[in-house]
Amino acid sequence: MASHYDKENINRFRISYLLHEEGTKAMRSFFLKAAGGLEPEEFNNYVVEKFVNEETCRQKLRVFQDQSESLFPKGGADINKLDISLLFTLIKHSFEGKGINKSDWTGKTTPGDPKLANIILLTIFRNNFAHSYSSRMTQDDFTTEWSKLSKILQELGVDKQEIDLCANKQFDNTDIQKIECLYLEISYDDYRKFITDFEQWYGQRELLNRLQVLLLEHFPKDEALQTVPGTLELLRLLTDKGLLNRTNISVLYDAIKVTEQFGFKPKIIEKLPAFKDIKNRKVVTFSEHTLAIFDLGKYLNAAKIKKLDGRYNFPVLKKYPDSWSLILDFVPRGLLDKDKMDEVNEMLEER
Repeated sequence: MASHYDKENINRFRISYLLHEEGTKAMRSFFLKAAGGLEPEEFNNYVVEKFVNEETCRQKLRVFQDQSESLFPKGGADINKLDISLLFTLIKHSFEGKGINKSDWTGKTTPGDPKLANIILLTIFRNNFAHSYSSRMTQDDFTTEWSKLSKILQELGVDKQEIDLCANKQFDNTDIQKIECLYLEISYDDYRKFITDFEQWYGQRELLNRLQVLLLEHFPKDEALQTVPGTLELLRLLTDKGLLNRTNISVLYDAIKVTEQFGFKPKIIEKLPAFKDIKNRKVVTFSEHTLAIFDLGKYLNAAKIKKLDGRYNFPVLKKYPDSWSLILDFVPRGLLDKDKMDEVNEMLEER
């Protein structure tokens, strides 16, 4: 799948990858030193000592709920799971009372500590990149931005060889799905607006069963998917499964592309760069086999549905109301596994 992306898509992925792999490491290393030379395994104790609980943490750091949850998860906070944005917030907190001007944090002035100055430049770079609302980057822009980011990272002690490894990285589907989620951050309010718009659009058009078919591969033999009463409940199920959150809405982008709901225009569309080119989007959260099953759902008419019902359910016919109901029954029974699809298609072609 990765090879289907053009050069300008890959340029943006590559900047994202370097930011995530080396930028986050540099930010994490700086914070641990700024916090008094902490070891990574001491981070949870630091969080509890400084912020006591999640509510106090949100008040002191002025962070989103999912960020405070990252600092107070079950089992304790893990610094290796924090992103650049939250690490920078912790760095700012650790420098309170140390004479750093407000204008230093925004890049309008430069602090005396050159390392801190580059941490601030790295954060500004990350924010500008995340809010550029584009899924592409020209070669000229890539060359300029790569050079700028590389310089910042080297000033922070990142080995040039590590940067070169990122420059030559070959991306596969897993890489792209991971990278795509990194810099789609929107506010909680905007996320809720998007979810509301999505639920209303799909609910009003009674497209729940199509979404269920697409998601079968993520919920193998899970009855919860089959029994959700509506789109909103399905979105909650995705959230509980870890497939959907404020910084990862790729699964919904892909659903819109596959179900061809190009008329859907969320209120926050200008904050969602992937929407601007959603017709040409490359699907990354659903497998080729799932897409083939979905195409089957579009292909089956009443006569073909009746034929499959007779072939696989006789003598107790199920009389499916539509193709999607048939698929939701067939897939858990293994009747549309990869090695069975040819048999199904051949039978449908018989006269």
